[in-house]
Amino acid sequence: MSHTDHLHVETKLLPVKYHSELLAKQYWLSCYQSHQPCHHLTTLPAPARNMKGTLMKYNSEVVPLSDEGITDVDTYRDCLRTLHSQAVVEAKTNFVPNRVLGASPPDISPLESLLPRSVHTLAQLRSGRYRLLNSYKARITSGISDVCPECGVATHSVEHLFNCQSHQTQLTVQDLWDNLAAVADFLNLDN
Repeated sequence: MSHTDHLHVETKLLPVKYHSELLAKQYWLSCYQSHQPCHHLTTLPAPARNMKGTLMKYNSEVVPLSDEGITDVDTYRDCLRTLHSQAVVEAKTNFVPNRVLGASPPDISPLESLLPRSVHTLAQLRSGRYRLLNSYKARITSGISDVCPECGVATHSVEHLFNCQSHQTQLTVQDLWDNLAAVADFLNLDN
């Protein structure tokens, strides 16, 4: 099973928390339009005792966008884009680094869609959670050694697949993103 941040990065989707906050901010922004039925809520004073958060908590992010009021559709759309961009940037900065690369992963090559379905293993390898790696098996099942079955020296991890003395290659971990066909051939994934 992949880490959720890994999945959100690969699918380019916002996590639920950031998406929900984005929708709430966008709705609160829409309330600043004079024709919106809830426009009157924007002029209410903040509650004296804020026990439960209301949409007013987004005032600091929404009001600067609409300080002159939202008078036309283009201004409203620009404000929506700004809120969306802010949500994407915030989500990206809070993603944990990819465990295999130790950094934010690059975009996946569009050539992956041309590979046979059987190479879905590449996505599992990119996340470091491939069911045939002893390092993964040892994490989920006690009593299993994480040592490489081929060389018997190092931990059997994604990184080791490309550095194992038993199967030497010029490929690197980065090629899981950049050179998918060569990695699939090297690991015999299309069989």
